[in-house]
Order: sequence, then structure tokens, then C-alpha cells
Amino acid sequence: MQDSFLQPVTANPDHVANSLIQKAHNRDGLPEIAIGVIFLAVAGLLWADVVLPPGSAGHKAGALVFGLVVPTLILVSQWAIKKVRRRYLIERVGYVEFKPVNRKRSFLVIAIAFAVAIAAAFAAFKGAFPPASWFLAGLGIFGGALAAHAGRIPRFVIGGMVMAVLGILIGFSRVSLGLGQAIFYGFMGLLSLVSGIVVLLLFLRKPTGMGE
Repeated sequence: MQDSFLQPVTANPDHVANSLIQKAHNRDGLPEIAIGVIFLAVAGLLWADVVLPPGSAGHKAGALVFGLVVPTLILVSQWAIKKVRRRYLIERVGYVEFKPVNRKRSFLVIAIAFAVAIAAAFAAFKGAFPPASWFLAGLGIFGGALAAHAGRIPRFVIGGMVMAVLGILIGFSRVSLGLGQAIFYGFMGLLSLVSGIVVLLLFLRKPTGMGE
């Protein structure tokens, strides 16, 4: 509550409210744990894609599993976070009904992601993909900036910086694109998982009803 008195009088109420909601959403570490699990799953599937012979049944099955498992994990993770909070953490986090997501914005994000995926697939098919070093460095920088902006708390900013540096280091280490992505997602997944578990354990040690 003390932080709210430090907000400028001219601050946008919607911006302040969104910032507080985002902070509350991340205070128990569950979103980080979910992201860590998803990243580790992605890393494992990418690693399988690297080690399995191209064109083999296992390689083709891995691509199919990747397309099915990763989106499923992303969708299920949101349900699981809500379920765990309502079942085990309701006395600590309380009950919050979030504002419905803007449908137009959601459709726009989905459309952009779909267009990028098609463009990437087409570029890979035509052999027009940028060098692995550029792609991995860009992945780290973009992902790090997104993490820092989305989290808006110190540990997410630090994690975003680590992600950016890691992407650049892996990108210019001259590893293959598949192996580089597997290392990148594996390291960031482990980091996010450990961070989330530590935050959750510290959160559970706080007295019930104690505010941030």
C-alpha cells in the first residue's frame, strides 16, 4: 500500500492498476514454474529433433508431438495456475476475477503469430533463413525485452538481461540452429523453474494475509 502513495498524481489509473495486477499475478512464482516447464519441454523436443536422423519415423513423430504438446502446455498451464491458486493458495492470494481479455487485441496477436510462423516455415523451406547466429541473438534480445516488459519486477528484468546475453553468446558460438535453440530454452527453462520454486517457497513462508 505504501507504494501506491508514491505514484504521481498524474499517473494513468489503468496503467497503475495493470502494474499492480501484474505484480500480484507473479508474486507466488507459479507463472515462472509454468514457463520453466514449457521451456524445458521445448528444449527436450528440440534436442530430439537434433539427435534423431532426418526423415526417420522418430524425427517425423517429434515434429508432430512438438506441434501438439507445446500449444497444449501453454493452454493447460493457465488453467493449472488458476486451479492451484483456488485449491491451495486462496487464503494467501485471495480471489481475483480478471478483466476479460480484449478480443480484438487477442485476434491481432494470434494473426501476427500465425503470419510469423508461416513466414518462418516458408523461409526455412526456401533456405532463406537468416544465419543461426543472428536468429539466436535476436531470439535472446527479443525474448529478454519481452520478459522484462511483461514482468515489470526486478527478477524479471534480471532474467530478461540473462536471456539477452545468453542468446548473443549462443548465437556467436557457431553451434547449429537446432542445438542452439535447445541449449537456450533448456537453460532459460531451468532458470525460470528454479526461480519460480524459490519464489513459491518464500511466498508460502509468509504469514497468511500478509501483503506485499
